[in-house]
Amino acid sequence: MGKQNGEDLDQDAQERMLKEDSAAKIAIEKDEKDEKATEVKFISENGDAKIDIEMVKAVLSGMGKEELMKFANDPFWIRMRWALFIIFWLIWAAMLAGAIAIIVMAPKCSAPEPKKLWEESAIVELDASDIFNDDLARQELTLSSLKDQHIRAISLSSLVKEGFYGGATDFKSMRSGNISDLQNFIKIAKEKDQQIFLELDPNHSSMYHPWFKRSVIREDPFTSYYVWADGIISSDGKERRSPPNNWLSVYGESAWEWNEERGQYYLHQFNKSQPDLNYNNPAVVKEFGGILLYWLQLGISGFRLANTQYLTEDPELRDESRSILPVEWNNYQSLVHVHTRDRSENAAVLAKWQEIVRNETAGKGLFALQDDIGADILQVYNEKTTIDLPQSSHFLTTANASINATDLRKSISQWLAVTPWPAWNVNGKQLSLRQRMPKEVADSIVLMTMLLPGTPILRFEDVMSAKDAFATLSSARNGLTFLHGNTTLRIINGTVFVYARSWLKSGNPGYLVAYQTGDEPATINLSGIPRISEEVSVVTHSPNYVQNTEIMKTKLPSDAVPISPKSTLILTFVPKEES
Repeated sequence: MGKQNGEDLDQDAQERMLKEDSAAKIAIEKDEKDEKATEVKFISENGDAKIDIEMVKAVLSGMGKEELMKFANDPFWIRMRWALFIIFWLIWAAMLAGAIAIIVMAPKCSAPEPKKLWEESAIVELDASDIFNDDLARQELTLSSLKDQHIRAISLSSLVKEGFYGGATDFKSMRSGNISDLQNFIKIAKEKDQQIFLELDPNHSSMYHPWFKRSVIREDPFTSYYVWADGIISSDGKERRSPPNNWLSVYGESAWEWNEERGQYYLHQFNKSQPDLNYNNPAVVKEFGGILLYWLQLGISGFRLANTQYLTEDPELRDESRSILPVEWNNYQSLVHVHTRDRSENAAVLAKWQEIVRNETAGKGLFALQDDIGADILQVYNEKTTIDLPQSSHFLTTANASINATDLRKSISQWLAVTPWPAWNVNGKQLSLRQRMPKEVADSIVLMTMLLPGTPILRFEDVMSAKDAFATLSSARNGLTFLHGNTTLRIINGTVFVYARSWLKSGNPGYLVAYQTGDEPATINLSGIPRISEEVSVVTHSPNYVQNTEIMKTKLPSDAVPISPKSTLILTFVPKEES
């Protein structure tokens, strides 16, 4: 009995313990919202009950919709959301601004300076007295023909009214036609994107100019518009009169002429009917500046001035020194002309005139000299002004068909070392290119100059003789390789003058120009020229170029290029990367 009762008691105790265990687990489940809860475990071991208590992790659950809505409409959280929204866009804007600033302020490759119209195009000289003897239809035909050859720059010579022996009788009047004719011509040219330049000689006027007539009678302000001086009276009692000094005109004999009416000598460095203007007088400098402005306002786009090396003279009229040349005493070359030619004071005069041109044309107008200028004189001039298209072309203006490759390379390289963009004038004042050599050789010389850095100065017949070849090269002058490329000069086989034009930036073709000065055909190896590819292509050639094949090859190996006598060949190539 006792034992049975004890077993019954144990069973009752176990049942109560199981019920309490279940209740405890239910309580724990209800307390899941706490961050941590206590878990009680009852363990039966060998008939004994033990209690194990440990911390358990609470199960997290999200807020319900109603709870979230309480926060959504809470003023604090509304302000917080707006603050975060504004801060986000401010940070985004700051990052964008920073990125833009980095792009803008980061150092970048400078773009090549754009060339002016008269640098892209060759300049063609036209005689105004011929142009304005034609009707408007003929004038338009002339401009259209030049436009077809990609000529956009025209220089008019012989425009102003002159006396019988030369020298302007009126710097503001035309020799033939009238001002309205010129304006119509300029209008047609501008419609074709062409510019018209004017050639003027500011050094002297005609003795029949109203200025000189008024200067003779000492009418102010013209009294000192010209260079006047008293003569030297001999001391032997015979009162013989002689010129003020030993200055000579370019034609020989004294540069001074006696004027009986004024009772003085006047200076003429050219013909005695062409008295020199006095540019030591600021009023004369200003007067001629007004003439330039007059033509600019009519639509002229710039000037090519002649004989500017004679503009000013030594105001003290000192004698020139004798030269060492074995010539007669009255020969112009018998003196060293330091007091009458290429004086540094000329630069100050030119600078004033150039400023007028720059201001009136928004910096795009041409201000060039027609005559050759030495490197030393150009350096002096450049200290006060910048001469456009300086030229030193004796090797071209006096060349005949026998000009050799060595002279060409030497002369061209020397002048390119002085100025990066010169004028290449192939026509001299005495004889034109085509009067000095056969037509086919003249064509070759013209085409040879077309891709040199600089601007060729040509005549109408130079442009129209080999029309197709010329038009091709004239068009190529608009390309980046020509406008900004490097130049390499070579002599191949002793007789072939070669130059290559290439630009370091990828995607631009290179050009190679070869002129055979010799009298025999040759096959030349061009592969030694930097960046030349293994194969070259023919762009164009002078009419006298031939190959020893029935069909002209347009692609040639660069190490075996045929060239015929006195001909020019223009090739293109894909520049190789420099190793």
